[in-house]
Amino acid sequence: MKKKIPEFKTEEALATFWDNHDFLDYLEDTEPVDDVVFERPKKSVVSIRLEKSQINEIKRLSHKIGLGYSSLIRSWIIEKLANIHRPHENH
Repeated sequence: MKKKIPEFKTEEALATFWDNHDFLDYLEDTEPVDDVVFERPKKSVVSIRLEKSQINEIKRLSHKIGLGYSSLIRSWIIEKLANIHRPHENH
């Protein structure tokens, strides 16, 4: 029996549906597509000046957790930005 993929009002509803259903059960309700393009968000290079000792400490920490040091710095910036935009729970 052919199952129909339902319409979704939100991306959250879509995600919840696919978290709980097998795509193969709905394969007959799909269509082939041509020229699929996955785009990565554009990133810019930012130069910051740090003391050599700070860079060495960051490299030591990043090596300890298995990340490149620029990836660690980027994750710290992203985390800080998320915290700024998150409402303060204890205030």
